[in-house]
Amino acid sequence: MTAALGATALLLTGCGALDGPDRLSADCAVVVDGSGSGADSESGFRAKEKLKATVPGFLADQKCRYVSYAPITAASTASSCQVPRMDLDPDGDQRSDRESLWKQTRVLAEAGAEKMLDCARRRQPGSDVLGGLERAAKVPRDGDGTYHVLVISDFDQSDPDFRLSKFELETPAQRDEAVAALVAVRGLPELPDTTVHRVGFAMRGGRTTPERVEQMDRFWQQVLEKEVKVGVDDGYGA
Repeated sequence: MTAALGATALLLTGCGALDGPDRLSADCAVVVDGSGSGADSESGFRAKEKLKATVPGFLADQKCRYVSYAPITAASTASSCQVPRMDLDPDGDQRSDRESLWKQTRVLAEAGAEKMLDCARRRQPGSDVLGGLERAAKVPRDGDGTYHVLVISDFDQSDPDFRLSKFELETPAQRDEAVAALVAVRGLPELPDTTVHRVGFAMRGGRTTPERVEQMDRFWQQVLEKEVKVGVDDGYGA
C-alpha cells in the first residue's frame, strides 16, 4: 500500500507539472537610445514612453527568461552604463504559480531598462546604434532558440565617426556608400539566430519626411539583413 501511495503521489505530481505553464526559455536584450532625439517631448520620439509601452509585452510575447541591457550613446561599446542581466524565471523560486512570478520579474526588468536609459542620457548622449547592437552581441546567451533584441531608437546613427544625416540615401549606389562608410568605422556585430525588434524607427520627433523614412529603411535593411544577417521585426509599432 505504501508503494502504491508513493506511485500515486508521483503520478499526481507529474500531472501537476504538465498542467502548469511551460518555463520561460528565450534570451532577450533591450537596447535603449539616450540621444536627444529620444527626448520625452514633441521634439523627440519619447524613448521612455515607448519603453514603458513595449518592454512588458515584448518580454511576455517572446517568452524571455534572460534579459540583458545595452545603451546607445555617442560611444555605445565603451559606455560605462551597466545594468545586470536578469533571470525572469529563476530555478531557485519554488512557487507553483509561475505566471505570478513572471509578472513581478517583468516589472523589475522594465525598471532595469529605465535605469539603462537614464544612464545613457546622462553620459555621452549620442546615437551609435550599431555600437549598441555590438554590446547586445557580447552578452551571455544561455537560453533556447532565437535571440530577441528590442531596440528603442530612431536609428539615426550619429556619433563622432559617422553621421547618417550627412549621406544621401536615395539611390542604391548612395546607400552602398553609406553602408560601407558605417561598416568601416563600426564593424559588424556577430548576432547569429537573432531578430531585431525596432521601436521608434526614423521618428526624430516627427520631423523626418516620408521619403527619408523610406530611404533610411532601405539603408538599415541593407545593414541589418544583408550585412549583420539578422531578422527585422517592426511588429511593436513606432
